[in-house]
Amino acid sequence: MFKREQFKNFRFSLTLKIALALMTIIIIVMGINTFLDIKETKSKMEEYENKNNFSIFTGALPIIENAVWQVEFKDLRSTLSQIMKNQNIVSVAVFTEKEKNIAFLERGLDNQIKKISLENLISNFDKKILSEMDPDKKNIRILEIIDSKNERKILAYPLIIKNTYNKITENIKVGYFILVCSTHSISIATKEIIYKSISLSFFLGFVIVISSFLFIKILIINPIKSLEKTSIEISKNNLIQTKIPKSLIGHDEMESLSKNFNHMVTQIIKLIEDEKEQQRMANELETAKLIQKSFIPSAKNLKVGHFEISGFFQSASECGGDWWHFYPLIDKKILIMLGDVTGHGTPSALLTAAVKGYCDSIYSRQKVNPALVLEELDVIVRNSGGGDELLMTMFVAVIDPLQHKMTYANAAQNFPFVVSEDSNTTSPTTLLGTGKRLGYKEQENNKTSVPYKNFSIDFKVNDLLFLYSDGLTDAKNTSKRDYSERRLKKKLKELHPKLTYEIISEIKNDLFEFTNGSHFEDDVTFVACRFCENENFEYTNELIQYFTHNHSELEETLIQKAS
Repeated sequence: MFKREQFKNFRFSLTLKIALALMTIIIIVMGINTFLDIKETKSKMEEYENKNNFSIFTGALPIIENAVWQVEFKDLRSTLSQIMKNQNIVSVAVFTEKEKNIAFLERGLDNQIKKISLENLISNFDKKILSEMDPDKKNIRILEIIDSKNERKILAYPLIIKNTYNKITENIKVGYFILVCSTHSISIATKEIIYKSISLSFFLGFVIVISSFLFIKILIINPIKSLEKTSIEISKNNLIQTKIPKSLIGHDEMESLSKNFNHMVTQIIKLIEDEKEQQRMANELETAKLIQKSFIPSAKNLKVGHFEISGFFQSASECGGDWWHFYPLIDKKILIMLGDVTGHGTPSALLTAAVKGYCDSIYSRQKVNPALVLEELDVIVRNSGGGDELLMTMFVAVIDPLQHKMTYANAAQNFPFVVSEDSNTTSPTTLLGTGKRLGYKEQENNKTSVPYKNFSIDFKVNDLLFLYSDGLTDAKNTSKRDYSERRLKKKLKELHPKLTYEIISEIKNDLFEFTNGSHFEDDVTFVACRFCENENFEYTNELIQYFTHNHSELEETLIQKAS
């Protein structure tokens, strides 16, 4: 016996496949046509027999009703004998209202009357329906019973007489009339039609398959075989061209296919060279992605002095334009910032590298002014060479745990939120503050330019600062609806008491559930920073020591914890 794997390795020629396909299609089409034709013919024969049986049944009803009422059994027997002359009638029976058999004739009994009960002809269920028919209720009808097993059809009807007494006419049920018809002749005729139709269909199908196959072989299969030989040579690195077939009548698809095949050969070498170049660019892009990831802290409930920080970042492409970071400052303060370069990709990631390089030097200042930081970053972004196509939004905040104050400035970045300890009764506070995007060049005659401005608010123990990029609130679900700032604020109000990383995780899960796994159109970044009552010294001192002295032995520890 052949194994399945061996069978898969067999080569089935296109000629054989087309022949089998043609045969299958023709068999299906002709089979359906034959089936519908047989069904229609059978339906017509059944309709004819039904009309004939109903005609016999309804024609005999008045005579039988009158004979039963007047007790004229001679007329009754004569009428039943006339009915039995129809070869499709199996038996007839007449019963009184009390279901007593008056007359019964059955084919094969030489038209002799025999006694039989009503239950021998119809089921108890049908008997109940027949007995419940009442002329006064107007529910009388001819009861049709199909007996497919015995190839029979039974017609039953109550015998009704109109009696007039003292000028009052009433309907009286005097009995029942049962007629049993045979459908065997229809079955025989149907079988004969099926046999003839199948024979004819097989013959016509064979002729059509052979003629169609020969036609297809000449016009399609032979040119395809020529293309196959050429493709085999190409697979051996022999870049040859195939012979273009000439059609006897005009141009056809095979000629066009051959021309396209030859054009493909001339493009293969160019495609190989392009692929090498694309691979080189992909390697560079992957390297840029790794570098860009190192710019962003991987913070999960990270304790920095009086602050607990967690963040989430997901790029929309290999390299993103979002960036955030934090820096411990003197006097236990912390600088936290989040920015978004217009667009995403390698140019955006390179600009974030320049911005981070500047921000890494801020730690050494005695005093950090958020508005001044934005002004200096504005110069850096403007001189980066990106022009108006490469701008950046930025939010910068300095939190002082000793004074319980937060000073911030905003360069067109999404307004962050502050969630207080009493968030169960109040909604998150929006940190309003505007400023132009970093790198935006004002017109020379525009004297209305407003410098970046500092804002200050109280920031108490257990207060939470939440920063985010527009990729979060603009994320869309399958119905093209935004995640929205309203949904975010509602979620923050519910999650405030939890650890920062739990808050980040809950919002991330809510975002993924909302978008149902859809691809993000923009980078998504959000950060949570909580003011803690107790101070943690280890990580803070480590960062300050690294930035101040740039000790190489601490570099690996810093990267593992902050990047």
